[in-house]
Amino acid sequence: MTKTALLRISIGFLFILYPFLIYFGLQEFQPILLAFLLLIATVFRFALTKDDSNGKSDPGMSLYWVATAFLITIVTFLTDSKYGLFLYPLLVNLAFFTFFTISLYHPPTVIERIARRQRKEFPERAIIYTRKVTQAWCVFFVVNGSLSLMSTFHSEKWWMLYNGFISYILIGLMLGGEYLIRMRVMKRDND
Repeated sequence: MTKTALLRISIGFLFILYPFLIYFGLQEFQPILLAFLLLIATVFRFALTKDDSNGKSDPGMSLYWVATAFLITIVTFLTDSKYGLFLYPLLVNLAFFTFFTISLYHPPTVIERIARRQRKEFPERAIIYTRKVTQAWCVFFVVNGSLSLMSTFHSEKWWMLYNGFISYILIGLMLGGEYLIRMRVMKRDND
């Protein structure tokens, strides 16, 4: 494994652990310092993605994350509060909702692109199915983002619990449920 790949994985874990890092970080540091650290980590992540030689990175998505971190830093600085930091999970859901929705109007959908990496032969019924899955994820991102926003108005512990634990369980349930449905659909189509 290259150093760049190891750095990408490490920074990826930082973003996965974001709610916990913010929760515990707020116990010791001012919100603005944490916002600047988020911005630095995001710019560093962008620089690593920009150097991605396999061609799979999406520069638009990477720039969105940098803009999001910059926005959070500005909101945190202007309000001198933790609420800017608490908005990050909402903005992540908003980004995914936006990209998935755009792909519905400008196919192939995000899910179809992912599926085509694993399966070269792609019949029309598979395109219809991946479109429905993309729509289901759009609904998921709206619900998850709304719950994330609501968690900002509760205690810091609840915010951390929802965004750092419950949200990931819901994502896992969504992935697992879709997998089971896909297996049933594929079995039915093969019969």
